[in-house]
Amino acid sequence: MLNLYWEYAGTRYRSKFRALDAANGNYKGITFRIHESDDFDNYTWSIEPTPSLKEIMKQRALQLRDTYAYLKLWFSGGGDSTTVLNTFIENNIHLDEICVYRYAFDDDFDNNQGDYEINTYTLPYLKKLQHYLPKTRIKIIHNGKDYYDKVLNDDKWFFSKSNLSLRHTYLPKINGKNFCNILGCSDPLVIYNKGHWYNEIWDAGESEYANLRNIELFFTSVNMPELHAKQCHIMKNYLTKHNMLDNDMVKVKAVLRSITRDPPVAPEPDFFAKNYQFHETLYLLPKDKYQYKSANKEQMDRVKYLFKNATINGCVLPKLMTQYRAKQLYLGENV
Repeated sequence: MLNLYWEYAGTRYRSKFRALDAANGNYKGITFRIHESDDFDNYTWSIEPTPSLKEIMKQRALQLRDTYAYLKLWFSGGGDSTTVLNTFIENNIHLDEICVYRYAFDDDFDNNQGDYEINTYTLPYLKKLQHYLPKTRIKIIHNGKDYYDKVLNDDKWFFSKSNLSLRHTYLPKINGKNFCNILGCSDPLVIYNKGHWYNEIWDAGESEYANLRNIELFFTSVNMPELHAKQCHIMKNYLTKHNMLDNDMVKVKAVLRSITRDPPVAPEPDFFAKNYQFHETLYLLPKDKYQYKSANKEQMDRVKYLFKNATINGCVLPKLMTQYRAKQLYLGENV
């Protein structure tokens, strides 16, 4: 089960902004914690696991199925969640529920460009898939005008968040304790430095899950570190073979998608194209920008007000989006 938090002066915070508020300018005194486990920290990351990536992913899916009574996969149709879904289907491992989000300021979910992939590819795919998975519940969750009116009318909205995305993550509760929400994380972004390879884990990718309950990251977990190790070594081996040693994260991300993930059900459209930055802040990314276009004038004015006037210790939020590294995993020498 995922456990992540920021820590300052001995106190743990589930919101990054609450930690920044507590630090009162001493932002270097904040630490980020994730995957805190002796099994994870003491794992020999420099040795590549022998089984194939497909086999280890199968074992991960079986592990989750054996551990929890109810499995809920959060599915976007991107490469990560498509790979997870394919793993369960190809190995005949039951998923209890597949969930998809849609967002729209104006409740016009079918025409919101921020959900172009969901509407064009993901939902039609799941409709066809339902025939083959009759025992799996497929649920579409809509966050519309009522949802955003509540969020935007709270001057302290950011204290429940850890980034500035307009597409706020929220997982509805289900009854019982023996269940998990499966998310297709984390990416094996590897870095070359002076003849050595590393994988670094920062708070940019999973920060918004800190307040959420019963999260299992499929690819990176303290319960099966060999899966994360395998995907990191696949990346390391490819980049070494092709002499890609300049840490160009745009190219690294493209390689990652091609060799460690299945083709996405919902490919990203050209108008979402952007340069990937390693320390990405999630501050008005393409989907947020298209989401914003669907807002009415009152909602737009409110978003502008919050982004320009919401402060922590007198500093506007975008200027506080420093990223914190939790771990640097040593993958071995370049050979």
